[in-house]
Amino acid sequence: MTADLHENAAQLDKRTIKPPRWLFLGIATLAALISFYLTSVPYIYAEALVFMFLAWSLLGLIWIIRVAAALWINRRRSRTARPWLTTVRWLLVPLIFAGSILTIKADVPFQVRFRLSQSSLEHYAAKLAQSGRTSGCQWVGLYYVCGDYPYDGDIVSSGTEAVTGGAQIMVNDWPIMMSRGFFWLPDGRQPPDDAYYEDYKHLVGPWWGIQAWDGW
Repeated sequence: MTADLHENAAQLDKRTIKPPRWLFLGIATLAALISFYLTSVPYIYAEALVFMFLAWSLLGLIWIIRVAAALWINRRRSRTARPWLTTVRWLLVPLIFAGSILTIKADVPFQVRFRLSQSSLEHYAAKLAQSGRTSGCQWVGLYYVCGDYPYDGDIVSSGTEAVTGGAQIMVNDWPIMMSRGFFWLPDGRQPPDDAYYEDYKHLVGPWWGIQAWDGW
């Protein structure tokens, strides 16, 4: 009986002392990628802040518990053969967290997604400004954009439509309520007062970022 208890304790020690493995690191990386996705619009989704708080709080709590357990166990065990490698593996999770926060703070997710989509968005906006409206959904660069859609026997505008001096394009990022988008105003004018937005900011050239009324 005593031998079994010692054996179980030894096995527990071995499991607990190990730094995060690929599964945990993969989950942390996935959390960072989802954070990038939710912040790759002109105005960060409020849902992005909620997701990041919950995800990183949970991951951080698990990481802290594992670190504390490993430090406690290491008091009674010999040093590992390659302590530097173990330290690096323990630091990977906080490095992923810090790297994602700095990347978002520098607005990299939005800048990359927007720059890669800019030419497609401009072509789409020019056609929209000429036609006035559009229907259906499609990928425009790296943004999924929807036009008018049927609802209760009527045709409802999604906000993607021609406006005075250009076009307004609303982004449909699953599973977020549509509330972020762009103005394309090539004649240099300010966004119109009667358009579908709560706040706006100039991005570059004829492009303005939009936060719609239904955004948090």
